[in-house]
Amino acid sequence: MEAGSLGHHMNEVRSGRRKFENAFQAIARMILEDDRMVEKVLVHGKSTYDFKIFRQGKKHVVGMFDEINSFVSYVKDAAEGGSSGEMAFVLVGEPGNGKTFFVEFLCSAYRRFLAKPENRRYTFNFINLDRIGTYGKIKTIQSQTFEDPMILAMNLFEDAEENKRYLSEYGGFTDTEIDHLYRNYRPLGACSDYILAEIREFTDGNLSQMMDFIRIVPVPLSETLGTLTGKYSAKDKITSSAVDLLGEESIQRLLHITDPNNPYRFDLRRGALARVAGGGIHFCDEIFKNKKDLVQVYLGVIQNRNIEIDGFKWPIDTLIIATSNNSEFNRFLAEKEEAPIVDRCRICYVAHNTDYKLQKELTSYAIGSEAKTTLTKEKLHQDPNLNYAASVAVVLTRLPRSEK
Repeated sequence: MEAGSLGHHMNEVRSGRRKFENAFQAIARMILEDDRMVEKVLVHGKSTYDFKIFRQGKKHVVGMFDEINSFVSYVKDAAEGGSSGEMAFVLVGEPGNGKTFFVEFLCSAYRRFLAKPENRRYTFNFINLDRIGTYGKIKTIQSQTFEDPMILAMNLFEDAEENKRYLSEYGGFTDTEIDHLYRNYRPLGACSDYILAEIREFTDGNLSQMMDFIRIVPVPLSETLGTLTGKYSAKDKITSSAVDLLGEESIQRLLHITDPNNPYRFDLRRGALARVAGGGIHFCDEIFKNKKDLVQVYLGVIQNRNIEIDGFKWPIDTLIIATSNNSEFNRFLAEKEEAPIVDRCRICYVAHNTDYKLQKELTSYAIGSEAKTTLTKEKLHQDPNLNYAASVAVVLTRLPRSEK
């Protein structure tokens, strides 16, 4: 079977060499797959879990035991089909206490995890579209939301039973395996569904001819492209708009597409969400600093797991994680009409570190690991107690004031 074909991909999934799972399941597997990476520890007299994936690397997460445990329980609940799957995870705390660092560390760990061949994400391209005749000079179209090829296989025909029969006959899946696959079922996005319907009509439903229009490709794993892990920072309230998240109508595409009803006229990759919609992590920095209509867009996306433009819908599979500082969050809470968005968020309050022993690691990050020199290149002596003294002093500033 040809390497880039849908049949080959289904065989790989069936044999376990490729995975079909949602974003929450992938992240939960990344954290919990290896029992040796989970350790029961005693912190301030309480037993808790420490997840070693967050302690790896030269510059890793320090402390944050409660916050990490809260995040892992949220992801695990969502992976098991719980209500967390319809919520965003929001870290709330004072500026400078490691919220953004934690999320960026998680994103880089997830990218490394997906870089392994057995964990790679795949999507599909529609090719040879010039043969259909309604796409001008556009020959290849990639799924705008990086939909999984198994989602395509589950939507190949209009009849659900026919799709199951296809998975059984051509994919070799058993009834139990098909039921398991359908737990992660979602419809195709508007443009993929529309293009597939055109291909189906063009080929008169001939399966082998339809396959000539489909190629399976790996999802590009790029931090700079914002695929699979992407960040959206709150911008100026005048210039920011929902376009930054959802995308907009593309003039360039309208020049090629002859059918004005084709949803591919919308360029979803112009927005931040579509690029992470295929099992990625969307990080919204300072979510409550955004203007109200943008926060409402987030509410719709978090709750419905859809990108919606002009009535067209593109289902997404994304972990949405956000940060906010206390003052912005409290201001937002004070507005009663904004209660629905808070209800759809799993709020995790992040405290400053008050353990002077853990602070030693954070202080060493601040001091730096390289040898210090003067401007004339003379070596500077670093007092061996510098770190300890600074750590204790810093921790004391974080404790509540007392007149005693």
